[in-house]
Amino acid sequence: MTPTNTARPLAQATPEALEMEFGRPQATACNCFSPNPSATDGWVCATPRFGAYLLALTWAPNFCPGHPDKEQCEKLPGSFGATHLTLHGLWPQFNDAEAEQQQCTYPAYCGGLCECRSGAAPAKCFPDPATIPDTMGTYGPGFVTDNFFLANHEWTKHGSCTGMDSRSYFSSTIEALLSLPGDQGTPALLTDNVGKSVALDALRSAFGESGSVVFRCDDRCNLAEVGACFGVGAQGKPTTRIPCPRNVTDSSSNSCMGSGSQPRCPTVKVQAVKDDGPTPPATCGQPGQGPACTRDDTCRTQGFVRCAKSGCCTTVPKR
Repeated sequence: MTPTNTARPLAQATPEALEMEFGRPQATACNCFSPNPSATDGWVCATPRFGAYLLALTWAPNFCPGHPDKEQCEKLPGSFGATHLTLHGLWPQFNDAEAEQQQCTYPAYCGGLCECRSGAAPAKCFPDPATIPDTMGTYGPGFVTDNFFLANHEWTKHGSCTGMDSRSYFSSTIEALLSLPGDQGTPALLTDNVGKSVALDALRSAFGESGSVVFRCDDRCNLAEVGACFGVGAQGKPTTRIPCPRNVTDSSSNSCMGSGSQPRCPTVKVQAVKDDGPTPPATCGQPGQGPACTRDDTCRTQGFVRCAKSGCCTTVPKR
């Protein structure tokens, strides 16, 4: 099966736009490693050694109000993601000694894929959709909706550094999720308190091995993302949970805690899906969005695909 192109044209899906959308501070392998001097392509980067994985999990009811034009968000009410954590990605992460040596916290775009950062990325940048397990539609809907936009991004940027092929990478991502406590990777403390608030300490305890988990909150202390740290085993596969490196616990991935001695968010809100449909952003112009609109024709004349439910033009086609 031929890989499908991203729904957002790569010329518009710039690294900066991707980082804004998916909340991952930029620090690429191409900035961390010297090109292979024997390679004819000067953009080739080596696949590095790394000591940890960070499994990033999204709380979709927090993510979707800012991204109502995404297909996974249009289908969120009543879905698995309405009450469970879903997959954002499995990210190779340097331990603190490696990060100090490499002068960055994680590798990206490895094994010759540095050119995939470009707006003219070649076809080799995209994984074969046939390598994505069927269960990804439940556990990581962003990987299989919007023309595999998240799968293309996560494999190219992060999976390329793991030493695994794309099939193993996607399967290992799901296996890591299902190894966490609770119902299919989501502790009962979350599923039983949707629409309520929980203590950060209790949330940390619910995942067990508290040093191996971090929590990202938005400015209002709503839960946005959970990160779990794993070791690295044979063939690059994640193993058991390990304490997160300091470069993770001190980062925005742990913003519920913050940088002080006391938690920034001692109580964390677990948002529920709004039953009146997606909430449009205050203004248009987020990554992948264009100007405000009421009709598809208005958007097409400006190079966009359609007018989304958000009231903004979008490059994401309706499927």
